[in-house]
Parts: sequence; structure tokens; C-alpha cells
Amino acid sequence: MDAAIATFSNQLIASALAAVEPQPAVLKALDWDGTQLRCGAWQWSGTGRIIVLGAGKAGAPMAAAVEQLLGNRIAAGLVVVKDAHRGNVALNHIELLESSHPTPDQRGLKAAQQVERLLKQAQADDLVLALISGGASALLPAPAGNISLADLQQLTQLLLACGAPIEHINLVRKHCDRLKGGQFAALAQPASLLSMVISDVVGSPLSSIASGLSVPDSGSFAEAWAMLEHYQLQQHVAASIRDYLQAGIRGVVPAHPNGSEPWWPRVQTSIVARNETAQAAVKQLAQAQGWQVIHDQQPIIDEAQEVGAALGQRLRHLAASAQQPTLYLAGGETTVNLAGIQAHARGGRNAELALAAALALDGCPNCQLIALATDGGDGSSPAAGAIANGQSIAQARRLGLEPQAFLANHDSYGFWQALGSAIDIGPTLTNVNDLVIGLVW
Repeated sequence: MDAAIATFSNQLIASALAAVEPQPAVLKALDWDGTQLRCGAWQWSGTGRIIVLGAGKAGAPMAAAVEQLLGNRIAAGLVVVKDAHRGNVALNHIELLESSHPTPDQRGLKAAQQVERLLKQAQADDLVLALISGGASALLPAPAGNISLADLQQLTQLLLACGAPIEHINLVRKHCDRLKGGQFAALAQPASLLSMVISDVVGSPLSSIASGLSVPDSGSFAEAWAMLEHYQLQQHVAASIRDYLQAGIRGVVPAHPNGSEPWWPRVQTSIVARNETAQAAVKQLAQAQGWQVIHDQQPIIDEAQEVGAALGQRLRHLAASAQQPTLYLAGGETTVNLAGIQAHARGGRNAELALAAALALDGCPNCQLIALATDGGDGSSPAAGAIANGQSIAQARRLGLEPQAFLANHDSYGFWQALGSAIDIGPTLTNVNDLVIGLVW
């Protein structure tokens, strides 16, 4: 790869991630003068306790921002993050715990129980400040009814394996949980509740981000059951899950808060960073360096291999017609159906998208595609994605690698690792979906 293009690629990735750093994003959104906390038009001037609770991959820097702002005014705090997502954050007033993602574990279960206890202690003059980011659904499991943690783990694995998008996954699991679907907000009553959110869902629907902990639930038990039927999972999930969802459909289990409850005016939610924020930073940098930018406003969704092949062809066409260096930009989140995956395989939606794009770009000069997971982790791989170009396939075959076999086995990380083209940046402590950046020069 051209050294200048390699440098520019690294600059693009760095600019995208810098734009969605959680700590400055939270500090920009909040204002505290010692007596009054403000977030846009919302304000809290209570004299009660401030309780900080949260979960997600960006939880550590979000908590650091709140401590920087509120300091000793914090009466209690607990934030749950994914393993290895503490960063270098040191906190004095907020306890930072780790749990498992994407499959929940016992540590997350215990953390959720602690969160429930703190929520139930909140009084009318108190403020619950919620710090919510992607990953919270798995990091804070509170299985409802007779559902066990093992049942919830199996459900999560089944939904992930069938290639369901996050909106569908969260619709089901929040209806098997005591905190999700607005129930977190209900437990905080009669306190005031302010949620600071970093969005990891395409389009930023609040009911899907972190399974809608602190917003009205727009779904239903019937819709959750229909989703199991859609993916033909109703006979594969645990009986406790089937029984609980059916009880909800019959009205034996109360419906989740839907926005009609009288206490919702005490609840405020603010999205402080999202995928569009990262896209804007990439676009600004590229234009400043003289690149023409084709900014695709349609989110990249659907199956990773299909999207990658289509994007590779699009870049080939651009290479044949572009009159100046051109950057293609889009964001979103694709899916991977893991049917037939081999036990040793490691990959992710971005690495798989890049591999499919590389096959379409084969032999195309001066073309490159960056597929990036902004949280630094892509599926089962330790990388954030990969960088594909018109020489990737030829390079692989010189190494004795067969690209189609890697693609069929969903072992895309192994492919890019062998080529030295995996994006190994480690946990970024933020999470705003994925970016696809195509370069033609």
C-alpha cells in the first residue's frame, strides 16, 4: 500500500474515534455550577443524593467525566463495563465492575442485583444519573420470572448465531429481563432520572440501545414471541423463556412501561455521541485534504458478505470514473449468519465485509476499503476490522491462502491477520457502530 494512503487511513480512523470519545462528549453535554445540573433545557436543582449507575463498553470514560464534574457530590455509583474496558480510568466515587460480553455471566448478574438495590433506595429529591452505552444488554443481565442465567446465555447465543440484527436481539431479551424495556426507569421512581447515552444502534432508536433501560418500551411480549418464531427459535430456547413470554402475552406478567405512566416527566434522555458524529469527522478531514467525498446517508445493514461484495463493486466503478481522489463514506452495522462455522474460526462482521470486498476489488489499482468497528472489537476476533485493497487477494494466494475458504468458514480474522491488514487497535472505550471508508485515488 502507498505510504501516504496508509498514513491517511490511520488519520481517518483516529479522527473518527476522537470525535466520539465518551469523556469529552459527556462533559460537553453536562453543566454543573455547584448547585444546579443542566443538560440542554433539562435541569436538576435538588438537594438529595446523586446516584450514578451505568453499563456499557464506554462506561469507564463516561464515569470519569461525571466524577470530574460532580466529584464529592456523588453519593453512590456503580458502572459495569466489558472485560478489559477499564482503560486507565481511576475512580474515587463510582465503583467500576467488569462482566462478560456478548454472552452474560454471573458477574453481570450480581452487578444487576446491586443496581436494582440502589435504584430502589432512590428518593423523591434524589437524582439517578445513568451512563448507558453499547453492550449494556449483556453486561447487566437481570433474568425475569423463573428464567435462569443459563437460559439467558443460551438465548443470547442462539440470537447471535442466527444473524439477527441488534434491534431484534434486544426486542427479545428485554422481554426476558427485570431492568430492560423502561423498567430501570420505573425502579428509579420517585427520583429524577437523567440518562446519558452513546448510541450503538443504527438510527439511534432509544428503545433498542442497551435494550431501552430508561425509555418507554415500544415493543411487546407478543412481538418478542413473534421474533422467536421468525428465527425459528421458539422450540430451541429454554421452557422458562417460552413460559414467561406467553405469560406476558396473556397479561399475567405486567407489560413494560410504555410512556403513559405519570412519572415519565421526571425522566430525561440525551444522546451524546452516535455514528453520525464519527462520520462527520471523517468527512471533514477528507475534504480538508482535498478529497471528494461521497457520503452515503443510507446505513450499511444486511448480511456482511453481500454488503462487502456490493461495496467492492461500487469502488471498482468509482475507480474507473473518478476524476479526483474520492472517499466513499457510510456507517451502520451488518450481520453474519454463523451456520456451519468451524470451532477454530475467528472473525466478525467488518473483517468478513472486508474479505468479500477484497474479492470484488481483486486487481483494481488504487482502491481501498476500511471496515471498522468503532469499539475496537469485531465479533470473535480481537481486531476492529480490516483494510482491503486491490492487491489483497493476490497477496493471500502468494501466501498459499484461499480467500473463499476463509469466507465460507467465517474465519476472516485469520485471513487478515496473515496478511497484516487487520486493524488491531484494542478496546477504544467507545461504541457507535461501524464505519466503512472507501478510497479511490
